[in-house]
Amino acid sequence: MHWIWSVVAVLTVYTVRVSMPRREPKLYLSFDDGPHPDHTPALLDLLRLHGAKATFFLVGSQVEKYPQIVQQIVDEGHAIGNHSMTHPRLPQLSARDQLADIARADAVMARFNGRRRQMFRPPNGRATVATIVNSLVTRQPLVLWSIDSLDYQLDAEQVAARLEKLTVRGGDILLFHDDGGAALGALSRLLPRWSGSGLRFAPL
Repeated sequence: MHWIWSVVAVLTVYTVRVSMPRREPKLYLSFDDGPHPDHTPALLDLLRLHGAKATFFLVGSQVEKYPQIVQQIVDEGHAIGNHSMTHPRLPQLSARDQLADIARADAVMARFNGRRRQMFRPPNGRATVATIVNSLVTRQPLVLWSIDSLDYQLDAEQVAARLEKLTVRGGDILLFHDDGGAALGALSRLLPRWSGSGLRFAPL
């Protein structure tokens, strides 16, 4: 059995993306668990104010509820990604059920950008053997992050203070969530600071 986990470890290195090339001063803001009827539009307003582009990893069931918000995300030049259809705990599902959930979300999101397979971020960042092998076989990008904002645990002030203390540099993929208000409050403070240091904000 040890050799199996060795193979999985190697596959993970070659298929899971946690940062982007460091040669350019670009940050990659990403938001999970949306779209949300209140928080996502407010974030879009903030991003537009600062000329920032981002990536939204969307839950398929939420996409079906709020398609107009997804269309706005795409129309404003942001990227969308697959964050599953139902936000399950993937390790608790069979491989078949994991891939079926991902495929359903892909189909829902293809209506907005025409892509058969979206970049994928597993719920809670828990990639499984099935999702890693699927990523390798189908060439579906599997994207995690290099910096977790912890906006699901901290309030806006705490998130901003924490990220101000970290070394944030070009190529970093930052994890936020748009199903709560902490990201909006923190980024209202952080975007001007990062822009002032020469960093720009690009979609994945």
